[in-house]
Amino acid sequence: MVTDRDGDVKGIDTQWRKPVALLVDENTRSGKELLAWGFLRYGYGQVIGQRTAGAVMMGLGFPIGRNALLLLAVLDLRVDGERLEGHGVTPSLEVVSPLPYSQGRDLQLERSIGAMGDQINRKLPPDRVP
Repeated sequence: MVTDRDGDVKGIDTQWRKPVALLVDENTRSGKELLAWGFLRYGYGQVIGQRTAGAVMMGLGFPIGRNALLLLAVLDLRVDGERLEGHGVTPSLEVVSPLPYSQGRDLQLERSIGAMGDQINRKLPPDRVP
C-alpha cells in the first residue's frame, strides 16, 4: 500500500510479468547468489552464464592493526536446507565465456537476448510474432 500526497491510500501490483533473464558468472557472489537461487527456485526466468562463486557466508571485518583488516565468516546460510557456500548456483542455461573480451563480443549477453526472444515468441499468438 502507498499513500499519495493527498493522503489517498492505494494498493500497487508490483508483480513483474514480462520475460526476464539473470546473467551470472564465477564472480557473482553473496546476496546476488541468493537472487540467482530464487530466480531458479520460483521460476522468474532463466539464469544464464556460469556457476556462481559459492561465496555466501556473512563476514564481519575486524581491524587488526595499522592498515589491516581481518574478514571473518560469522554466519552460515542455508536456503531451503541447501548450502550455497562452496557450491554456488548452476545456471539454467550455461554459457561459458572463454575470454573476458571475446573480440568485443559478450557471449552471455547474446545468448540471453536469444533466450528472451524465444520466450517472447512462445508467449505471443502466432499472428503476433515479430
